[in-house]
Amino acid sequence: MRYKIEEIVQLIMDYRGKTPKKLGMNWTESQKDIIALSAKNIKDNKIVNTDKSHYGSELLYKHWMKDGDIEPGDILMTSEAPLGEVYLVSKPIKAILSQRLFLLRFNKKIVNPWYMYAFMNSQSFKSQLLLRATGTTVVGIKQKDLRKIEVELPNIELQNKIGSIFQFLDKKIHINGRINDNLIFQKYLFKISVFSDLRILFSFRLIDIFLYAYLAYFSILLISEILFGIGISNFLIAFLFK
Repeated sequence: MRYKIEEIVQLIMDYRGKTPKKLGMNWTESQKDIIALSAKNIKDNKIVNTDKSHYGSELLYKHWMKDGDIEPGDILMTSEAPLGEVYLVSKPIKAILSQRLFLLRFNKKIVNPWYMYAFMNSQSFKSQLLLRATGTTVVGIKQKDLRKIEVELPNIELQNKIGSIFQFLDKKIHINGRINDNLIFQKYLFKISVFSDLRILFSFRLIDIFLYAYLAYFSILLISEILFGIGISNFLIAFLFK
């Protein structure tokens, strides 16, 4: 089924234009305080450039984050400069949501956050962002336009199957901390995004069957490495994804 984002989202945090000075305070610049995340911190599905971030006091945090804390399952998306970079929050973090950054919290009864994360990396979603974006030198999207973007959601059971694979891969990457694993994950993310686009185009069960088979095969490769520690999955995946 197709939904507009506004139909499946529970909360959008959007603090563009908000500054400490407007709250009668200042950034502290002390890494002992609470980090402020902005668009410059989200790239390639990771949090980066934290050494260039501002920091705020607990008092600033309480006055700024009126909608509550960031929670696992939330998706951070850059609204401009650059547009459309995404990061899925997989564990609790305490941060001030700063410039050019949306937080999207979806209704988990009908949306698996990890599936949505994959979809938001797809060309289908990126194309819709660009169609609704404004600006020439700096391209960005407003919240009212983001809400109108359409999302193709398969049934929650299929979403959960895809989501569980992404969770597994994400954990594996963090445990191993290897560049090769990260490259594999990025390629796999692209593959699933392509399948998501195909499902939107064709919307019939043959795509589901093919996707189930692909996920099962990929899972077996990864599990083989964990069980036997022989690196066979990396070898085969590298061969398949050349």
